[in-house]
Amino acid sequence: MSLPFHIVLVCILAWVCLCPAKAQNTAQQQAIQRQITLKGSFLPAQPDAKAKPISVKVGEYIDYELVVKYPENMELRFPDSSYNYAPFEFIKKRYFPTVTKDKISTDSTIYQLATYQTDSIQSLTLPIYVLTNGDTTLIYTNTDSVIIKPLIVTLSDTVKLISNTNYNAVERLINYPYIIIGVGILVVLALALYLIFGERIRKAYYLSRLKRNHERFATQFEKYLQNTLDNKQTEKGLGIWKSYLENLQDIPYTTYTSKEIEEKIHDKDLTLSLRHLDRAIYGNMIDESIKPALNFLFQYAQKAYQLKIEEVKNA
Repeated sequence: MSLPFHIVLVCILAWVCLCPAKAQNTAQQQAIQRQITLKGSFLPAQPDAKAKPISVKVGEYIDYELVVKYPENMELRFPDSSYNYAPFEFIKKRYFPTVTKDKISTDSTIYQLATYQTDSIQSLTLPIYVLTNGDTTLIYTNTDSVIIKPLIVTLSDTVKLISNTNYNAVERLINYPYIIIGVGILVVLALALYLIFGERIRKAYYLSRLKRNHERFATQFEKYLQNTLDNKQTEKGLGIWKSYLENLQDIPYTTYTSKEIEEKIHDKDLTLSLRHLDRAIYGNMIDESIKPALNFLFQYAQKAYQLKIEEVKNA
């Protein structure tokens, strides 16, 4: 059955319009990438060690260095504590002052990570956020890997086995027919309960998970409302808030700058609070406006949580 002519025409026009835009975005990203030198690599535990790849034990801390060279008039952002470093987990990071020579700036950051996965080889690549005319372009580093040292060492078997072919009768204690019947009854009951109460169970489970996530967020965030903060602690508190709102509202807050959040969410109080926090994080301007700004973010998250609860209950 052939499609009507007007539908085919609309599809062709949409394809013609989208292709140049996609090609333009790709060309812009390639142009930006040609101006940037970006390298990410794991650092050995001993500064004089040169062996590659580096090996590390499960749970042991390892440093990852991110170095970028770019034109001095370009604005960049490094991944912060809210970024997903899987299969690694973020511990902390160290900044180094920007060095500019011949209009080329060099920035570097060392991330302290740990892994609790047991895969024998684990890799990592990180993005750099390039801000140009209100748009954000992601440029990724090369992929670097580490070898995971086994925690259990296999020893050679030195025990001599003695064969014994004598028959030893064993009484059967398990009645398999009864077990099969019992399992069948349980499956039928579980299926019936699911058909009757499945929607209620899913909704109750989702509400319970929302409550646990909110309580965990409140516990983590309250310490930033009570303690005296510096720029790094302020950044970590903001990262926790972004990560929670991203999971709650399915909006990628962790990839947005404050300006992008302002464009997406038109809330004057939220914009003002984020600007106060940006001044504290990037300008090291720690003043009395930090606590009210963080407190507003906490109240904003509380309202978002309540709205989500009502949405689920009325679904």
